[in-house]
Parts: sequence; structure tokens; C-alpha cells
Amino acid sequence: MSITWPLRSGRRLTVLVFAATLGAAAAAGAAPGDWADRVAGEPGAFALLGDLEAGCLYSAGATAVGDARVPAGSWVKPFLAYALLACGKTDENETHLCEGWRDPLHRCWYGPGHGRLNLEQALAQSCNAWFQHVTPRLEPSLYQAIDAPFFPAGWSDASIVSAAAEEWQDTFIAGRLTARSLTFEAWSRALAALVLGRRVDWPAGPGVPGVRALVLGPPVGDSATLAVVRRGLQAAAAGGTAQELAQRFGSADLWVKTSSSQSPYGDAAGRRPDAVCMVAAFWPAGHPRAFIALFVPRGMAATTAAPLAGEVLRDFCRWRRMLP
Repeated sequence: MSITWPLRSGRRLTVLVFAATLGAAAAAGAAPGDWADRVAGEPGAFALLGDLEAGCLYSAGATAVGDARVPAGSWVKPFLAYALLACGKTDENETHLCEGWRDPLHRCWYGPGHGRLNLEQALAQSCNAWFQHVTPRLEPSLYQAIDAPFFPAGWSDASIVSAAAEEWQDTFIAGRLTARSLTFEAWSRALAALVLGRRVDWPAGPGVPGVRALVLGPPVGDSATLAVVRRGLQAAAAGGTAQELAQRFGSADLWVKTSSSQSPYGDAAGRRPDAVCMVAAFWPAGHPRAFIALFVPRGMAATTAAPLAGEVLRDFCRWRRMLP
């Protein structure tokens, strides 16, 4: 099976979709089976699965996606929340009213509006409106400086592009949602570092035979600030945008962040770019043993990527003998 993906240059990249051959199957006592097949069965999808106890990273799907630059979408919201909290420009009790998608000044992905939310609820529901209220307080340079420990330069050769101050608030609407342009794997590493509160790294490429070393380094970030962000990520699994993921997985004891956005690159014919969605989930909350980072080039994360991620993570944990 092959998938064609539009590139920034206007050219199109065709990649083969396959389930990764995983040489560690014997160590786990079983073949990868369902989890890799589930990813390969979703056209254009790509997944990274981490066994944090064994220090192993596995991949499946359209492997070329891992090195492709992607719109960060709502994955940037935990980083914004952390930076705003760390510099004292918000707190977990600040509330704002989300009135949904009404006009150019009120554009939340959830049309009817989320109502009044605090930070935990804004992360759980991935509310654009809450972050549109508070993001103008944070200069791009300050955002980058505070979050720098989660983004070591050696993780990616992607250029760092700073948004002009007057464009900063509009980044949510424009679909960039970030002052950095990074690959899917680089974003996955950075989000893992933020959620785990530790430096995270793995070698580039799919690995041979499909398994890479997953290295957890020293602590990063302020523990109290990270705890506030994590509460929002757990609330996403309990009753937010990752509720379907939790149901498919079989537990809401997860830290999860979903993301839905449109690709900033049009296709060769100039047509409207397809939606892309991503989800990252860490299980169990508190002391994660496994995680998934999943990319799907269609739909909304809550209804497309999240259910698939729950099933893939469940099957992966069974394969690794973490779940019965």
C-alpha cells in the first residue's frame, strides 16, 4: 500500500505503508501482531511506541512521516501552559469563557463553545479560546527560553522560526500554533520530555530491525509546574478530548494530549490541505511505563486518532506483558 503526502515545495511524497518488523518479539514472548497491524491499516498513519521500562522504542506505519515537518497543532498547548505558569503570567485558577466558533475573533474548534474553563479544563478540552486569551502575555522569545530544556538543538536539524510579536496571537488561527518548525519525531520527543519531566532521546531513523534505544536522561522542568500541566492531561482522558482513547484502552489512568489542525502546505493543485491529527498518551499516569505518539493524516483527533491510539497502546502493552 502507498500513500501520497503533499510537501511544502509543491511536490508530493509517496511512501510505503507497512507494519515494522520488530526483532524484540522473542524477548516479549509474542509477535507484535495486532498493534502494528492496526497502525498499518490506517492509510498514512505513523506511530511511535515506547517501552519506558525496557528502554525500547518501536515504530509502525508510514515511516517517512517521522522525519516530516508537521503542524504542532494543540500539542503546543502544554508547552504554552508550562511557560505561562513558570513565568507567573497565569495560574491554574484563571478562567475564561469559550463561546465557540462565532466570528474571526472567537474561533474555538468546538463550535458551540466550552463555556467557562480554568487551565485544567482548557487542557482537557483543548480549548483554543482559553489559550487565545492568555497567549498574548507571552513573548515568543520568552516562550522559547522557558521551554528550551525540552527542545535540545541536537534533536532536529529543523530551523527555529520565531513568530513576530504581532503575529503571535494569530498563530492559533493560522494553524502554526508554535514558534518552532519541527518534525513529528522531534515534537514527540519534546512532548515526552515535558510529560515525563526528564530528558528523552532516541536515535534517528526506523532502526534495524525496527527497534531503537529509548534513553531517559536527567530531570528537566519545574516539578510543581509540571504537576499542574499533567492534571490537565489526565483530565483529557477522564472526560476530555481523549475520553474515547481511554475507553478503548480500558483505563483513564493516562496523561494524554490530542491535536487537530490543517497542514500549512497546500497540495500541487493549490487545493485546501487535508486535516492532520496527532495524539500522545502515557500510561499509567504518575509513573508511566509505556507511551504512544500517533500521527493520522485525516479527521479530528478526538474521533479519529484517539480511538486508534487507545487500541494500539492497549495491544502494545499486552504484547509487552504490561497488561493481561
